[in-house]
Amino acid sequence: MDMKKFLEELETLVNIDCGSYTPEGVNQVTEYFKKKLENDWIVEVYPQNNGKNPVLIAKNRDTEDIDLMFLGHNDTVFPEGTVKEWGYKKDGNIVTGPGSYDMKSGVLSMIEVANHFKDKDITIALSMNTDEEISSIYSRPIIEKFGKKTKYAFVFEPARKNGNAVIERKGLIKYKVEFFGKVAHAGNCPQEGINAILEACHWVTELSKLHNWDIKNSLNVGLIEGGRGVNTISDYACFKFEGRSHDIKFFDEIKATMDRLQENPHVAGIKVKIEEIGCRPPLVLNEKSALLRDLFEESKKEIGVEYDWELAGGVSDGNFLGILGVGVVDAVGPVGGDAHSRDEFLRVDTVEERINIAKSVIQKMLDRGII
Repeated sequence: MDMKKFLEELETLVNIDCGSYTPEGVNQVTEYFKKKLENDWIVEVYPQNNGKNPVLIAKNRDTEDIDLMFLGHNDTVFPEGTVKEWGYKKDGNIVTGPGSYDMKSGVLSMIEVANHFKDKDITIALSMNTDEEISSIYSRPIIEKFGKKTKYAFVFEPARKNGNAVIERKGLIKYKVEFFGKVAHAGNCPQEGINAILEACHWVTELSKLHNWDIKNSLNVGLIEGGRGVNTISDYACFKFEGRSHDIKFFDEIKATMDRLQENPHVAGIKVKIEEIGCRPPLVLNEKSALLRDLFEESKKEIGVEYDWELAGGVSDGNFLGILGVGVVDAVGPVGGDAHSRDEFLRVDTVEERINIAKSVIQKMLDRGII
């Protein structure tokens, strides 16, 4: 492959502010890939979130059923203005900059792999969304639409810092819970108030009891607000929390606990509004995923690369596909580390290595009639 061209393209992409909440930037990156692909691929851009978070889908053939789906995202977690302060930089084998590792290098890698097989008698679909870092809340229907017709999927999220790929991921659910009470003077007439903060605290305490790290079920209340002052009974409170588990039944347990709390309030007269603000089902190993894993094991040994497979606590868009019966391998992109921070880095020497492993696996799938 032409590594010089790869790094030139990576520099161009990293130097575009394209956080999930930066419409101009994510559209600019989406347009870049549209132009890169449209001469050889059937490209469609879905203007999700009123065009603020577009999704690009590219296919090599105009068929409904998909043999291979490659997933990547074009957004980062960094706010607008980051590039002016911290842009692309290459120092020997290390590239730094926003999205260099997570995951512009992965998107370029998946295109390199896809182009190698685009003229074969198989259907390949590429998915690039721009809201992955905010739970893919707008792109999920598009991913699932094509995922329902897909046999196997490679998620080109970056490999772990230790080089490992991912074969299973926890699921994730997020909620926003609002409490509406009644304001009153805390000294003169507290009995006339309905304390929203008090009810919120009761909920936080009860929900937190579901956290059980012995079985790797986590629940974290990460944001909370409410109140006007210490001399006022609060008429409003709000908190946001997430739960993660490898077992989707945990999500049912969270919902049942909230239903119980809402039906039996600690503070009389309180009103509660519950809003689900994000959900990804667990990515659990199935027979197709195990087959892919075994093929990767063969190929990496042949190429002379050693790494292991992890059960990750974090989520990706691969979570949407496993529950549909798709065979999924995740984090098959290049190696680096420290994503979501200004210490983010990419190891350049692993780019071609991971591309070659993916190519080898797909060739085996073709040779053995798997696709």
